[in-house]
Amino acid sequence: MTTTVSTDRHRPNRFSSYTKIHETVIRQFIDTGFIGSENLAFSPQPNRKIRLKGEISCLGEIIISVDKMLDILDWVDDDAIVQSRWYAYNASVKNHGNILRYDNQDFGYLRPGHLDEHHRHSFDWHDGHEYPTSPTWIGRDQWPVLSDVIFEIQDWYWDNRILLPFPDSYSEIEIRKNPPSLEL
Repeated sequence: MTTTVSTDRHRPNRFSSYTKIHETVIRQFIDTGFIGSENLAFSPQPNRKIRLKGEISCLGEIIISVDKMLDILDWVDDDAIVQSRWYAYNASVKNHGNILRYDNQDFGYLRPGHLDEHHRHSFDWHDGHEYPTSPTWIGRDQWPVLSDVIFEIQDWYWDNRILLPFPDSYSEIEIRKNPPSLEL
């Protein structure tokens, strides 16, 4: 599946709107049964940043690990204006290997043929070995939002369901007890 993303999806947004969209998307995947549980949490960071970190447990014992940093650009009416700057989305099958990883964490290092840091790693999930053609450049104009990655993994699940050891199970993940305060 090729992800097509408009850069407008990464424009600055009020943090309150960002979190409402995030919670709505996650809830929709839970309601359809693809996501069994999640422990994603937003936490304030030094230097005017907010981090989203945690895991999503999906059917087929697939785990999507999320590590994303939002910059606080400004404040309007006691609401932070945020924009994503740094991200890593990694999907793997429990007790096997990675499926894919999207990230832009290689600041200052561009891979040959890549015009910016945004790229996708592809793996053989059976053993976790990265394919020789990986990583592929996706570019600043095509980098996915979290919902794109979940949809891609959901499609992957249906394409590979019969091969998965436990296609109807969810992996257990540590459930967050108390989300951190978001007093910024």
